[in-house]
This record gives sequence, C-alpha cells and structure tokens, in this order.
Amino acid sequence: MSAPATPVASHVVRARTAVAGVFALNGFAFASWISRIPESRTALDLTPGALGTLLLAIAVGSVLALPATGPVVHRVGAARVVAAGALLDGLGLVVAGAGVATGQVLLTALGLFLLGVGTGSWDVAMNVEGAVVERRLARSIMPRFHAAFSLGTVAGAGVGAALSALAVPVVGHLVAAGLGVATSALVVVRAFLPPESEPEPGGPGAPVARRNPMRAWAEPRTIVIGVMVLAMAFTEGAANDWLVVALVDGHGVTQAVGAVGFALFVEAMAVGR
Repeated sequence: MSAPATPVASHVVRARTAVAGVFALNGFAFASWISRIPESRTALDLTPGALGTLLLAIAVGSVLALPATGPVVHRVGAARVVAAGALLDGLGLVVAGAGVATGQVLLTALGLFLLGVGTGSWDVAMNVEGAVVERRLARSIMPRFHAAFSLGTVAGAGVGAALSALAVPVVGHLVAAGLGVATSALVVVRAFLPPESEPEPGGPGAPVARRNPMRAWAEPRTIVIGVMVLAMAFTEGAANDWLVVALVDGHGVTQAVGAVGFALFVEAMAVGR
C-alpha cells in the first residue's frame, strides 16, 4: 500500500495545475486581440504599413518588460508578478478595445503597449514558477505548460471567431476578455508555491555567491539557444500578427474564418508541444 502524499507534494500538485492555468490564460488573452486584428484595422482605417507600426507597440512593451522582470520575480515572487502582469494584460485589452471603438489609433497603441508589458512580465514569471514546480516534481513537464499556452490561444481564437461571426463589437469582446483573464489569474496564482519554499543553495543560511549576469553571454551555448529562440519567435510572431489579416485580404474569407485559420495554426503548435 503506497504512502499518502505529503502536504508538500499535494501543494506542488496544486501549483502544477495553477501554472498550467496561468499559461492557458496568458495565451487566451493574447489570442483575443489577435483574432480581432482585421476588424480593428478596418475600424481604425489603417494601411498595412500603419497596422505594422501599431502592432509594434506590443513588441516594444514586451522587449522592455522581459529583461526587467527577472529581478522583480526574485524580489517579490512569481505569484505577485503574474498577478500584476495579468492586471496589465486586462487593462491593455480594455484600453485597446476602447481605442478601436472610438477610432483612436494612439489610444489603441497605448492599450497594446500595456498588453505587451503585461504579457512579457507574466511570461517570465510563469516560466520561473514552472521551472520551480518542475524541479520539485523531478520530471520534465515544461513542454506541457507551453502546450497549455497554445491551448489557451486556441480557445481565445475560437471565441474570437465565434464573436466575430455573431457581429459582437471588438470593444465588447476585449473588455470581457480583459476582465475575465485578470480576475481568473488573481484567483489561480493563490496556488503557487510560496517564495520561501524554494530551497537555498547550500542549505539554509549558507552564503550565496553573487554572479555577474552578463557572464552568461560568454557561454557559446547561450548564444546558440538565443539565436534558435530568435528564429522561432520571428516565425511565430509573423504568424501571430499577420496570419488572420493574410487570410482575410489574400483569400477573401470572412474575418471569422480568418480567426479560425489562426486557431488551426495555434492548435498545431499545441499538438507539437
């Protein structure tokens, strides 16, 4: 007869489920915007070049957030950073929706910038928490977390396609998605592992050697991994930003069908992961 799970083990299991949940919510929030890009482009009367400039706001927000989030997670814990990122994500979707509804490009850009900052910080924090949970379980589960993100994007794109087919305004969709995602994430992160549960290197009270983070860039493997990730991010990012628009403009399909095409793309990613 097997021994019952210890409280720590059950806590880790709950944290595993919570991490998968925030990965899925992150993907859902992102896909909610992606699925409505063609309608937003039409409402804002943007040329392809202007649309590309608008979408750059998300990238700028993410690039600023990604390198700055690690120290914050170390200081306040992954749960708080995920919660803050989810709130920024939700606010970004609401502001972007308001910008589309009122035809204000700058307001939409502000919303997308906030979405980028929220997504970037949320992404770093949930991966840090996922790595902690993975070490506690002593087996590889990170690909499943990333698959949960892709499943979240499938759900977000599917909802976007359905709402587009029903002619639900973009602002109504994004406001509901933003509020729902932020509220759900605040609840889910309560099951994260507490920061003090991570064992100290060398045992409690042992001195921690300080390392220069720039030394990592002297490691050839870091460069190789970075180039590989850059190539994959470039490919995925191009599809995220332009696939729905390409289907609508290049093949004359409805905006709902374009969102379904994006859903199929992210579903293939989920299967691969």
